[in-house]
Amino acid sequence: MIISKTKYEASEDEIRELFSFHKAGNVLDIAALGNGEFNAAYKITCDNGVNCVLKIAPPEDARVLSYEKNMMKSEVFWYSKMHEKTDILCPEVYVSDFSKEIIKSDCFIMEMMPGEPLWAMNFSGEEYETVQKQKICMLTKIHRIANDRYGYIQTGLMISWYEALKNMALSLVADCKNLGHDTPDGEKFIRFIDRHEKLLGSIPCRMVNFDLWDSNVLYNVRTGKICWIDPERGFWGDPVADFLTLGPGPKAPLAAKKKELDTYNEMAQEKIFLTEETEIRYALAVCYLALIEEVEKYVRYEPDNPTYIRNTVDSREMYDMAFGLL
Repeated sequence: MIISKTKYEASEDEIRELFSFHKAGNVLDIAALGNGEFNAAYKITCDNGVNCVLKIAPPEDARVLSYEKNMMKSEVFWYSKMHEKTDILCPEVYVSDFSKEIIKSDCFIMEMMPGEPLWAMNFSGEEYETVQKQKICMLTKIHRIANDRYGYIQTGLMISWYEALKNMALSLVADCKNLGHDTPDGEKFIRFIDRHEKLLGSIPCRMVNFDLWDSNVLYNVRTGKICWIDPERGFWGDPVADFLTLGPGPKAPLAAKKKELDTYNEMAQEKIFLTEETEIRYALAVCYLALIEEVEKYVRYEPDNPTYIRNTVDSREMYDMAFGLL
């Protein structure tokens, strides 16, 4: 497990009491689960033969970024949206408990899905292409889910993507300063948002995952199907932002993702074509991810932690690529 300053360490007694209270089964075994860097997760085996996952938000007194407060409620919301509006394979949430009475933090119990994260698979070239098409197909499905307000549901929604993105960026810049650091790149990013106010004022409002990394997709070898997990960083906003994790990743421009765009447009109701405007929209989303990585290292890791160093390098490279496009 990756060491992080935000993870809640639940005791066995807390977990057993939670399951008993919600009549979710008598707990036989508890095992730490996953490589996530924010929430704690446990594989729970019960006497009814069912394996499930207990996910716990950071402790109430943990230092987290502003948009990360109450994010677990957001995750439950996005799971419900995918179940209600799409046929995307994702876990069913059995119990959500935001009372903090037994476990002193927000938590929920969900279905344990079979499979391994995509990064752990040794795919052939053909298998890899098939999985990528499945991932892109999932994006086309969530991008059909529309709203009339933009941003994070846990921080308050705005009437345009311009207002939402600027508010999201300003919040991170404020977090950074409150942590004792300046972010000239973050302030430069905000100036670019203002420069493109007109463009950002007319962006469609769609469900955006913004976190479709291989660690958040499970592959079932038996069925050849993929399952989507950990949608907590989703927001209402610009669907172009979801192209960051595709193809060569967020350090490459949208122009480097022609194959992914073509695959998307074969299945999407609303097409996304490579234009100067979509490249600008994409570059602004890259800046936002760079700002997240720049600031989050201060609350999660010590300066000598490899992930702190990774975030520093990654954010620099993303800023440089995106500023070059803007």
